[in-house]
Amino acid sequence: MPRRKLILMMSLAVLGIGLAGCGGKTPTAPAAGVQPHSVTLTWDASVSPVSGYHVYRATNPSAPPGLLGVTPVGTTQYVDSTVEAGHTYFYVVTAFDSANTESELSNEISVTIPAP
Repeated sequence: MPRRKLILMMSLAVLGIGLAGCGGKTPTAPAAGVQPHSVTLTWDASVSPVSGYHVYRATNPSAPPGLLGVTPVGTTQYVDSTVEAGHTYFYVVTAFDSANTESELSNEISVTIPAP
């Protein structure tokens, strides 16, 4: 039986870089471990039947990305709340099927988190 090839035709986009606690007021002193930034990634759904998506991130464009998260079928958004101010991150997404066969990588997108 020939192996199915997943086709991932998507564009990866950054929906937003959020600043927690920025509602027009001066934020109070942050508690230890609080991340003041987050990145929301969105992408187009795969044209093939999939079981979900793998979200990968790297901190160097020439380094292989590491698995950051997994989203279930029907979810085409991921929020990365582990980013740090002043750093640049490189994201790609793959689709996977019930046999955990992954598609090719999506196009890469980079995001630079503003420094305080």
